[in-house]
Amino acid sequence: MSKRSNYRLLGLVGQGQFGQVFCAVSRQNGRLVALKRLDHKRFPTHKFLRELRFLLSLRHPNIVACQAVEHMATGRHLVMEYCEGGTLRNLMTEEIRLDLTQSLKLVIDVLKGLAHAHDRGIVHCDIKPENILLSVQPDGWIAKISDFGIARLTQEVEDRETSNTGSPAYMAPERFYGEYSHTSDLYSVGVLMFELAAGHRPFSGTPVELMSAHLNQPVKMPEAIPATWQPIILTALQKLSARRFKSASEMLEALQAIASSSGIHASDVHASDVNSLEALPQPKPAPQPLLAPATEPPACLFHVQQKQTIDQPIAALAVMKNSLYRVMTDRVICDRYSASLLSPLKDLRFALPEACSHILLQEPVESLSLRSPGCFVVAGRSVYLMPVPDQDEHLLRPIQARVPAGVTAISPGGDWLASVVSTAQGEYALSFARLSKRSMRLATAPAEVFFKKRLPVRPQLFALDNKHVAIAMQVSMGESASVPSSLDAKGAQTLIKIFTRRGTYVASLLLPFAMAEAIVTQKPYQLLAIDRQHPQAIGIIDLKPYRIRRFAISITPTFLAATDWGYILANSAGQIVLLDFEGRQLGQITVPETITAIAPFEQRGLLVATWTGPQGSLYSLDLNEIGADLLF
Repeated sequence: MSKRSNYRLLGLVGQGQFGQVFCAVSRQNGRLVALKRLDHKRFPTHKFLRELRFLLSLRHPNIVACQAVEHMATGRHLVMEYCEGGTLRNLMTEEIRLDLTQSLKLVIDVLKGLAHAHDRGIVHCDIKPENILLSVQPDGWIAKISDFGIARLTQEVEDRETSNTGSPAYMAPERFYGEYSHTSDLYSVGVLMFELAAGHRPFSGTPVELMSAHLNQPVKMPEAIPATWQPIILTALQKLSARRFKSASEMLEALQAIASSSGIHASDVHASDVNSLEALPQPKPAPQPLLAPATEPPACLFHVQQKQTIDQPIAALAVMKNSLYRVMTDRVICDRYSASLLSPLKDLRFALPEACSHILLQEPVESLSLRSPGCFVVAGRSVYLMPVPDQDEHLLRPIQARVPAGVTAISPGGDWLASVVSTAQGEYALSFARLSKRSMRLATAPAEVFFKKRLPVRPQLFALDNKHVAIAMQVSMGESASVPSSLDAKGAQTLIKIFTRRGTYVASLLLPFAMAEAIVTQKPYQLLAIDRQHPQAIGIIDLKPYRIRRFAISITPTFLAATDWGYILANSAGQIVLLDFEGRQLGQITVPETITAIAPFEQRGLLVATWTGPQGSLYSLDLNEIGADLLF
């Protein structure tokens, strides 16, 4: 990239037939943008200027805005509004089904954007899920139309100086003959509505088969499509253009009538208002899931490899090499085991008590962090290092460091820690300290005050890599005032600030929801997070490049764990869900006791601690033996 560029690339977020789209940050104001680089051969200058002309003439909340043109060493770029939620296609997978009210809201958004474009004589000509971008909101998403690369003007439609470029699965019949009108876009919206409700398109096959179907085959309505939707879809999918809705505004009014008859305000349809179009809203309803799994995850066997009875609850677990770390009521214990926890032993074979390393606790443990030197135990004002046991017995003695009361994170290399501390004035300061393996020496850098208001919830701190940390703070939506202590998450967002380990500010990201429990995954710069308001739509937050994905799960999780094949989610009621990186539920395990902690180990192992009444159990599971759809 040219040194004169006003933007710093953060990563590739999309690639199509005409070019690439990057997430970038402005060097002047730190704002995120999308840089759309169009291939010069496939998208020559006259087409580039054509799309630019269209975009500059369109200013609407449901159309992706064009902000500028940037010339770089790699070519010309359109500077576009950034949509962190990806495309609508990302939500329309075989495993995930959108709530019907969410689907209605997204179609309304698309029609509002089309009405604006049609009023200005512009026909999009390529409406499909890949060209609908999403801006994440607390109660769902806002849909924005993108990619006007093959759009046409009404005058050109009349002159018919165009080709049938487009996506055959969503093309109106006349499009296959090079004819266009604004109702061609409405036909595509009809296909989109059908797919959102039914989970598949009305027609499928090769491009030739699709053309024949669009021209000749009648539309069959499956039972999955609500009765109130069917007349609108059938009208939009008429073969003859004249029989469709006369305008996007007319089709929009028909959808708003459905919403109104169901007691839904169509201008602000949220999944928390109703669960389906036929349902009547209730006063102050509980939030409904934004997404739902298309199918239930496979029921897996609770096939136990090993079991040990315990006489104290285990609050946290971690496994590293030949060591098992357990947080008990008043201590942290490190046990050696001589064989794999997956071996067919009758009981777990720990080292003798006198050979174990342990810490007597004076304050509750907040987290366990496995790093190359060993297990770091963060407990209030103290951080302990429990080295991996080896032949050097003196290393079994825990090393302790005193830190200010606050939130602490350990670097991935285990050579420094970061702390966020509340000052007497109610401000928050970030400080760093170098760590010595044997002495835990602290060399605190100057503290930097980065947030000058009291927060209703303690911030969360994440060591992203050996050079950067991220602080997540809950703030109120649309203003800087504190969120009430009752944690009304509907009016809250999460502000994430990123710093270098030297305290230099890098960037800020505002998540449009209140983030509860979150962990750093094994993918670089990625967080796995629970949404306070919609906990059954687990959030995957990529910080570089910035993207937010929501995956549907069948439980409300309490415990989170990340592995090199996916994610493990569990709740205290005894339900465990295995999720791959694409959001597919690979299996669900039911444990017949209350879960207090989980910990993955090796490649296919899972430890589960339970507690019921006066005693509990520590189970070791081999995930290859439970019947889950896992590939190792």
